[in-house]
Amino acid sequence: MVRRNTRQRLLALLFPERCCCCGKPVPCGSVVCGDCRPRLKRILPPLCRYCGCALRDCGCGKHKKHTERCAAPFYYEGAGKSALHRLKFGGREYAAEMFCLSMAETVKREYNGVRFDCIVPVPLSPSIKQKRHYNQSLILAKGLSGLLGIPCADILMKKYETTPQRELPAYRRSGNVLGVFDLSPGAELRKESGILLVDDTITTGATLDECAKILKLYGAGAVYAIAATASRLSGTEK
Repeated sequence: MVRRNTRQRLLALLFPERCCCCGKPVPCGSVVCGDCRPRLKRILPPLCRYCGCALRDCGCGKHKKHTERCAAPFYYEGAGKSALHRLKFGGREYAAEMFCLSMAETVKREYNGVRFDCIVPVPLSPSIKQKRHYNQSLILAKGLSGLLGIPCADILMKKYETTPQRELPAYRRSGNVLGVFDLSPGAELRKESGILLVDDTITTGATLDECAKILKLYGAGAVYAIAATASRLSGTEK
């Protein structure tokens, strides 16, 4: 169950209450309406460390990655998919609230005892960011930063424009993002630091894996990934 704390409830009084999934009005203190709540497909533990899906649903092949683990609170299905589309393509930043609250709960449950020095969002290419006017992964990372008390560090950049991952078959996604990420000019990364890497969704994990590889090349000690949704290899990734 996603719940707001007292401070969040007070802030909600100042702004229109909308369902994060469909946009319909909801009672004060709610983030999802009664129609959408049953349509949220939660990912229940135990989770696959490689793709973030429940072990009973996993079909990823469990190939070794540069991330220590991956996790997500929802499947990229039903109301979760609708909410992500509202955030990613519809410019509805309020849709991030449900994800941030649930992602924070997932981090506390799955990564209990792991020390994180900073939260790093997966970057967008300059042209896509200019088109959308924001990076949805950065919105999620900032929300998690406030909830978890961990600094957000927007230190990665995407150097080249690539074909959107959602337009490619799974076997081409790793090659599509190979070598396209780097540390932003002037950015610093403390050696052996613990990183919480944030993206909007996990499918093959190619984007997260490439970002984790770059972070480790610059000295990160461990990179754990958290996303808003994960796909049973039937959805889309950035």
